Amino acid sequence: MTESTPTAQCLKWRNEMLDGVSPQDVGFYRSRLDELDRTKGYVVANGWLRNSDKRIEIDKVLSRLGSMKLCVGQEAERLSKKNINIALEYVRGVANRLYYCDEWIMDLTGDKLNDWAQEKSRRFEMSSKGKLVRLHADFFEFVKAQAKIAGSLFNRWDDLDKVEALILRMFTPEWWKRQAKRQYRHVENIRRECGQVCYKESAYVSRWGIQRHRKQKQANRAFLESMEAVNQYEQSFTLAQLSEKSISNPIHCKAELMVRVKGCQFLAVEHGHVGWFITLTCPSKYHAIHKETGHRNGKFYAFGRPTPRDAQDHLKKVWEAFGKACSNKGIHYYGVRVVEPHHDGTPHWHLILFTHPDQSGEMLAEFRKQAFKIDGEEAGAKKSRFEAKKLDPAKGGAVAYVAKYVAKNIDGVDADGKCIGVDDETDLDFINSAERVQAWKSRHGIRQFQFVGSASVTVWREIRRLKDSIPDTFLDIYNAAKANDWKQFTILMGGMNAGRKQRIKPFYEEGENNQFGEPTKSVKGLVSFMVKPERKDKEAQTVVAEYVPTRLYEWIVQRVGAASGSVSWALSEGAAKPFPRTRVNNSPPPDWRENINVIYQ
Repeated sequence: MTESTPTAQCLKWRNEMLDGVSPQDVGFYRSRLDELDRTKGYVVANGWLRNSDKRIEIDKVLSRLGSMKLCVGQEAERLSKKNINIALEYVRGVANRLYYCDEWIMDLTGDKLNDWAQEKSRRFEMSSKGKLVRLHADFFEFVKAQAKIAGSLFNRWDDLDKVEALILRMFTPEWWKRQAKRQYRHVENIRRECGQVCYKESAYVSRWGIQRHRKQKQANRAFLESMEAVNQYEQSFTLAQLSEKSISNPIHCKAELMVRVKGCQFLAVEHGHVGWFITLTCPSKYHAIHKETGHRNGKFYAFGRPTPRDAQDHLKKVWEAFGKACSNKGIHYYGVRVVEPHHDGTPHWHLILFTHPDQSGEMLAEFRKQAFKIDGEEAGAKKSRFEAKKLDPAKGGAVAYVAKYVAKNIDGVDADGKCIGVDDETDLDFINSAERVQAWKSRHGIRQFQFVGSASVTVWREIRRLKDSIPDTFLDIYNAAKANDWKQFTILMGGMNAGRKQRIKPFYEEGENNQFGEPTKSVKGLVSFMVKPERKDKEAQTVVAEYVPTRLYEWIVQRVGAASGSVSWALSEGAAKPFPRTRVNNSPPPDWRENINVIYQ
C-alpha cells in the first residue's frame, strides 16, 4: 500500500531542503511534492526532491540576485539542458561577482543608496577603530577582507602610505557608493553573457544599461546645475556652464578631433607620407553572439566569457607588440585610433596611420603579423581580423574617413545638427546608435579616441587659455593654436614623433595634501625648452627657457547661492558633497597612525 501522508520527520526534512528558496519557487516544489504524495507516495516524492538538490541549490542562489534573477535564471535553464553542474557553477560565479547581492544595492537609488553607504562606512569605521585601539594583529587582514568584499581594485598592500589613504577613504560613504556603482559593470557583463546584448535584443548595451546611462546623465546634469565655481574676483559660473565650454560638449569635442586629424593629413601631404585606414578586430572567442544567426558563440563560453575590457586588453597587447617591433626596426608612423563596439559589445579598432612610402609595406606586414598571432588560422580570420586600405587624398583622405566615425561615436549629427544616417551595425539612426555607444564606452571604461605620435594636446589646450602678454618664446606656437592650425602647431612643437623633445611641456605643481593625506598635482602653466649646442667640453643639453602660467584663477566650488565662506574645496576633488573637516566621519583615535605603524611592522 502506498503511503501518501508524509511523516513529521519527513516534513521537517523537506522544509530544511527548501529553506532559502524564493516563495514563488517553493510553491512549485510544494505543488509537485503534493502531486507525487497522492499518486506515488511520499517515499517517491522524497526521492524526487533529493534528486533535485542541484536544481534547488540553483534556485537558492537565484533568490539572492534581486532584479537579475530573471535573466540569470534563463541562462541557467539553458545551461542545465546540457549539464546541471555547469548551470550551478555559473550561477555561483554570478553571485560571487555581485558582491552585494545579499543586500542588492542595484535596487537602491538616491537616498536609499546614500543611507546604505552611510551604514557601511559607519560599521567599517567602528570596527577598524576598535581593532586599532586594541592593536589587533588581524587589522590589515580585516581591511583587506572588507576591500575585497566591496570589489575594490586596490593592490598596494606593501605601501603603508597608500594603505592609510585607502582606510581614510573607506571611512567615507562616498567610497562605498563608488564601489557599489562598480557593480554596474558586472551587471552589464552578466547581461551580455546571458544574450541580452546583441543585434536582435539590444545592440552595444543591454536595455538595463541604456536606461541606467540615461538616468546617470540626468543626475549628472542636475548636479552640474546645482553647483557653481567662484574665483578670487567673485565671478561665478555653474558647473553646467563651464561644462558647455569644455570638450565635454560634443560639439567642441568633435571640432577638436577634426582639427587634429586635418592637421595630421596636411602634414602627411607636405612630407609625401601615405595614409592607411586599418581595421583590427578580436579573435572570435571574444565575441558572445553571432550577428547573422543570433546564436551563442561556443568559443566565447569555452574561453570563460571574456568581457569587453578583456577584448580591449587583447587589442592593446597587439598594438604594444606592433609598436615595439616598429621601434626596433626604425619604422615611424603617426595618426589616430578610434574604438567602437560590435553589436554584442565587443570592441574593435579603426586606425588611420601615416608613414613614409618606403616603410608602408614593412609596417603593414608587422601589424598583420601581430594581429594573426593568436588564433590566426581560425575560420573567418583572414576576412575580418585585419584590413588595410590606402587613403586617397583626392577623395578626402583621413578627414573623410574619420568624420563619419567621430560623429557616429559621439552624437550622431553633422555640423548642422542633422542625423548623419543609419548605423549598419544596429539598423538604428546614428543619434540613437551614438547614445548607445556612449553608454557602452562609459560602462566599460574604454577610451574612444587616441592620437599616436602627435604633439601634446595638453599644451594645445593650455596655451589657448592665454589672452595677452604672450612671451616671445611662446608666441608662434600660441598663434598656431589660436588659429586652429594643428599642422603648424605640430611643426613648431618639434614635429610628429617628437615625444619628449617637444618645445613646450605642461608644468605641474604639487599642492597641499588632499583629505586622504595624499599629495596633489595639477597643471599650472607651461614651460618652454631650448637645446644648448654641444661644445668640445660638453654635450648638447635641454634646459628650461621660460615659464608662463595658464591657470590664472583660483576656483572654489559650492552649492549655487551658498554664502561666501561656506564653500568646500573637497568638491573640486570630485566628491558629491563636502567631506568633514576631520577627513573622516568621526575623528580617529589620537594615536591611530602610531597604532597602524605598530601593527604594520
